[in-house]
Amino acid sequence: MSKSIHGRNVINLMKSHSPQPRDQWLALVAQEFGEQAQFHTCQASDMTGEQLVDLFVSNGRITEGEQGFTINQCGHCASKEAAKAEEA
Repeated sequence: MSKSIHGRNVINLMKSHSPQPRDQWLALVAQEFGEQAQFHTCQASDMTGEQLVDLFVSNGRITEGEQGFTINQCGHCASKEAAKAEEA
């Protein structure tokens, strides 16, 4: 069984590349993490790359425009990670 990859890893990958259309992003995600990779977030689990991108679009984490995806700042996971760091 393969290990699930957190969605923040996909966001970080998206940040490091210029905006690209959906199919190119999905190809990049498959290339980086593998065709059969499973993803999870704080909200959902057991997702394909396409389902993860759909979730990010639906919750406003990313916006799909003419030139590709734009990442919208989200404090949900960032605030959880900051709280964990403060506890340590």
